[in-house]
Amino acid sequence: MSEPGTRVEERPASLDARGLLDWARRCVERLGQHREEINSLNVFPVPDADTGTNLLHTMRAAVDQAEGEEAWTSEGGGTTGAREIAVALGHGAVHGARGNSGVILSQVLRAVGEAATFTVVDAVTFRRALRTAVTLVDNAISEPIEGTIVTVLREAASGAARSSASSLVEVARAAADAAAEALDRTPSQLPVLGRAGVVDAGGRGLLVLFDTMVEVLTGEVPERPVYAPPAVPPAAEEQREPTGEHAALAETRFEVMYSLTHSDDARADELRSGLRTLGDSVVVVGDGGTGDTARWAVHVHTDEVGPAIEVALSLGRVSEIRVTDMLDPEGVHTSEARRGHRHGHGTCGATDAGSAPQPEAAPPERVVVAVVSDPTGPLADLFVEAGARVVSPGPGGDGAVQSVLEVIADELVVLPNGQLSRSQIVALDAALRDGDRRVLILPTGSVVQGLSALAVHDPGTTLSVDGFGMADAAAATRHAHLVRADREALTLVGRCSPGDLLGMVGHDVALIGTDLVDAVCLLAGRLLSSGGELVTVLLGHEYGAAETGAVLERLRRSHPDIEVVGYAAGPGQVLAHVGVE
Repeated sequence: MSEPGTRVEERPASLDARGLLDWARRCVERLGQHREEINSLNVFPVPDADTGTNLLHTMRAAVDQAEGEEAWTSEGGGTTGAREIAVALGHGAVHGARGNSGVILSQVLRAVGEAATFTVVDAVTFRRALRTAVTLVDNAISEPIEGTIVTVLREAASGAARSSASSLVEVARAAADAAAEALDRTPSQLPVLGRAGVVDAGGRGLLVLFDTMVEVLTGEVPERPVYAPPAVPPAAEEQREPTGEHAALAETRFEVMYSLTHSDDARADELRSGLRTLGDSVVVVGDGGTGDTARWAVHVHTDEVGPAIEVALSLGRVSEIRVTDMLDPEGVHTSEARRGHRHGHGTCGATDAGSAPQPEAAPPERVVVAVVSDPTGPLADLFVEAGARVVSPGPGGDGAVQSVLEVIADELVVLPNGQLSRSQIVALDAALRDGDRRVLILPTGSVVQGLSALAVHDPGTTLSVDGFGMADAAAATRHAHLVRADREALTLVGRCSPGDLLGMVGHDVALIGTDLVDAVCLLAGRLLSSGGELVTVLLGHEYGAAETGAVLERLRRSHPDIEVVGYAAGPGQVLAHVGVE
């Protein structure tokens, strides 16, 4: 339905740079509003309830890049065109893509950049962008499956192509309506969707983007049904097991994602072929850049984590490795808690049973504050994505008191993470007691203990109960770390030389080594000698892709009954952190 008083010929014929950025920002808002709905539909290829979260994360990364481009150009006195905004959206999405659906979304945004003129996105460029997106996605995916986001994208492109209108809004509406019709057909195209009685989650997310384009152009949101899963799946289908290719997809254990730079399209094609021999759901997509700054996002479901990373080492530079266990429900929850679960504050589809998610716009009554040495590094990102506020200890740890005092909340839970001395904790406690809010300082002696505590944070309980659970989780996590010796010394396990690797358990040297992979694996083995169910390794800047893959593969092979998760820790004096729960 058209906006009252607006004739067809008066509708916007194009979007300029400002309009395109407004659309992208609005997409973030709408994906945030529909995230739980999309997550609830997520049954294919793995029912891990994160498609809405992944799409939202990817779109946020795209907007961040575009806003940075706009600010940089404005500061230089220039004017940002629609093409520059569109290209920045594509680059940001490829860089920040999460999950299979996020990777595909990145190619839709990249295609807009390739199709846009400098000044505007109009009906012609929008049609061309959707055609280009279909081509990019078809080339990037190892085995496209009907009834998924790929089908919805293809039908949207066809709908836009069938429209002869010269106004962007008419073409956008045609694409959105075609996408909606295609989405309604997905349960009949993909058996696993039919069994669950849901439409495809990724396709639902893509429809949000198309509908948002119509909304930005007209001021009206197209009417769509609520795509919620039924309370009880279709009875005749509920007990059927997946077969054939879909069964293989459901049984693959790990999702591996990483970025590839210093490569080219030919080597990306070679990587795609290599990954097809190691797993499924293979997607390798580029940002359209050239030279060493060009970036490819890589995604595969596999049981062979190490080879899936190693196959790329000779084809470019590998970074930002993320490995997620998809089959173990406990493992998925733990991994996501450390990567994006805000426990009711709005970044993960899963919430604790019986606990309703808090409204996203409402300020939290309780804030978890984590003290991290580098507040802009990968370790800080882990805490932020898990819902904490990060502060720097400052020189010698003396800056933490003021930083924590500046956090506004009714209740605070502070995680020192081994960054503060006893005297500094006493000073922090005295300063916080002068205020009128309730505060707990938990005994987290390392970042891995801090992450363990944050993984069980529950703002739906009282502060005392929440703090008890978090402290209990921290205490149950044995921890160690790896550093380099800066001088010759005699330790409890022998004499070390400058440059030797020292495995520290508490304040004591537990091992001396020279090989990065051997040292961290031996350190983890030492902690596991007392038992454990989960090993977390945080690997610093000296661990490249080869070393990271070797560590994860060796630990999983040596301890097949133990869940192993790994994250980048960035530069710092500590080369690696190890935690065992």
